[in-house]
Amino acid sequence: MKDILIVEDGRQERQRLEKLFSGAGYAVEAAESVGEAEGFLMREQFRLVVLDIGLGDRSGSYLFGVIRREARAAEVIVFTGNPSVHLRQRFISEGAADYIVKGTGQAGNEQFLSRVKEIIGDPQGSSMEGLSLHDFLEMYVAPTSRKLFLDMDDSYPKCSGCGSQSYIVTFAHQPQMPPEVSGLVVCSVCAKPMDPEIR
Repeated sequence: MKDILIVEDGRQERQRLEKLFSGAGYAVEAAESVGEAEGFLMREQFRLVVLDIGLGDRSGSYLFGVIRREARAAEVIVFTGNPSVHLRQRFISEGAADYIVKGTGQAGNEQFLSRVKEIIGDPQGSSMEGLSLHDFLEMYVAPTSRKLFLDMDDSYPKCSGCGSQSYIVTFAHQPQMPPEVSGLVVCSVCAKPMDPEIR
């Protein structure tokens, strides 16, 4: 899992954002078109997509819909030159974390980076350390107790943060005292904890 995907057809702006976010320690990919972005999204999950809506090959609005529908990213910031209040309201109501207009103070390096940190927190890099929930349940949890982590249809519940059904068990949140091991189930896309805590 990567931290940020930038989808921006303007080379100068794309390179600026890539340098800004990678310089802050985030794992970043950059695409100049919807087609290229879809390729990244098929291979990888992202914590955040910074999405221009005025792209050359296809509308960023289309890609926004795909991202929200398929839960390939936890959050989306719409980054556009269009200052329309109507568009802003529409994207925010449909789940965008923010709507940032190019050329404004909010689009400047310091404010943009600060906003990204507010939305997704510190960099996580290419992956979170832990064990997939499936493997953890198979190896350490009795079959009768596994149902505690499943919905009525025996699938994992959707993450309330991003809608993903992919989870890992991380053991880094507190010291371990074998033979008792304590872990926390978190979404592998947005890192939001799943209830309950494993003990």
